[in-house]
Amino acid sequence: MSWTGSGRKTAALCTAVVLLGTLALPAQASPRASLTETAGPAAAGRVPASPEIPSPEEIAAAKSSESATAAEVTRIDGLLADASAAQETSLGASLQANNAYGEALVELATRREAAAVAAARAAAAGAQQAKTRKQIGQLAGDLYRNGGLNPALSSFVSGTGQALEDAATLEAVTAGRARAFQSAETAAAAAQSLTESAADAKRAADEAATTAEARKADADRAAAAQRQAVADAKAQRKALVGQLANLKHTTAALESARVDALDRQRQQEQLAALTAAANAEPQPGAASQPASASQPAPAAPGGDTSPGQQPAAPVPAAPAAPAPAPQPAPAPAPAPAPAPAPAPIPVPAPAPVPAPVPAPISGGSNQTAISVALGKTGSPFFYQYGGTGAYGFDCSGLVQNAFAAAGKYLPRTASEQFAQAPVHVPLSQAQPGDLLVWGSAPGFYHVAIYLGGGRVVQALNPDAGITVTDVAAMSGMQLYGYVARY
Repeated sequence: MSWTGSGRKTAALCTAVVLLGTLALPAQASPRASLTETAGPAAAGRVPASPEIPSPEEIAAAKSSESATAAEVTRIDGLLADASAAQETSLGASLQANNAYGEALVELATRREAAAVAAARAAAAGAQQAKTRKQIGQLAGDLYRNGGLNPALSSFVSGTGQALEDAATLEAVTAGRARAFQSAETAAAAAQSLTESAADAKRAADEAATTAEARKADADRAAAAQRQAVADAKAQRKALVGQLANLKHTTAALESARVDALDRQRQQEQLAALTAAANAEPQPGAASQPASASQPAPAAPGGDTSPGQQPAAPVPAAPAAPAPAPQPAPAPAPAPAPAPAPAPIPVPAPAPVPAPVPAPISGGSNQTAISVALGKTGSPFFYQYGGTGAYGFDCSGLVQNAFAAAGKYLPRTASEQFAQAPVHVPLSQAQPGDLLVWGSAPGFYHVAIYLGGGRVVQALNPDAGITVTDVAAMSGMQLYGYVARY
């Protein structure tokens, strides 16, 4: 939506900055941010009051002349535009809070898995320590019963014969006793170290759970604020449209249609400005894929390309080295071999997708991913914080699930899905199956799958669920000027 021109637009911009500043995580925040960071202010997602509605006296005065009427119509149009911008701001704040909660849940799952692995290792080390303690106890009893002297040594010094054989036996038994003591010492050190590591991992998991609860509270507040902003805007719009109809001697239905058209026009202008800026300034460090001189570039997301039409693929330039694929999560190691000073347990990578994903389709492609995502719109599928299926999804969980059906295994979060794509192109060159993201690099807070024709399929929020949306309607929510292609 275009916010240039009047003081009212400047006020709307200030409102957006203040609102986004109240979120639990900044746009640049890493999905692996420290668990000791604060969870965000209690005011996250708060939306300021709607602009004032003209009084009946002001409307009556405005009808005194054509110029006064025109000025009042312009004023009301501005109020409606500001209200629309406030709705976009509140929705963006809600999505950012949802993403922060979803990433906290991913972190919590990782920490809990690490704690379980650490506890298993500590238990194995404890069992090994108990075994060596038993061996030492038996050795101590043996020494006590023989006056502190090993039976082989007694035989050797008694002169009962076969001195060389007894000497060899003595050497073996003595070495075995030394190994038993050393093994017991090592097992005790390993058990202590791994027990401490397990306690550390449990504390980290507890901190992650506390952080997730705080993020959930932020997301709930932001969602409530967004619902209130929508309700306020509807009530305000109804009143303002009625005043427009009164001023212009038309009907509320006609004025409502005119206001809708103005909203769409502003959204398209904002999207056009965004795509033009991305074309003028290539993304630093991204592998580019410009359109070929012999083939036209695909239509911009706001264009008239039909949703099912596949634009001609641009000829790729020599790409930069693609980002490395994510490493699979390590399997829990068996009980460690005794060592004098075991190192602390490293936190493992996030576990694979816990819920079953659709079976890969023969000849899978991004069109397969689109079909799977579209198949999850409506009941019985729904938006779920941190969800990856089989029925509940968040934005990146839906993307991961849909692309897995096409045999393409993407990382878990919106930021990672964008960063690890092998190709990034400007928004104007988006093709069906590309990923659009919202936020500021590298901390994107929302991701959707482009369908073509200026539309995306996405897991939006608990109220809207999994839905198809016009890109232009979301262009005022920090839509990023580049898309990711797998």
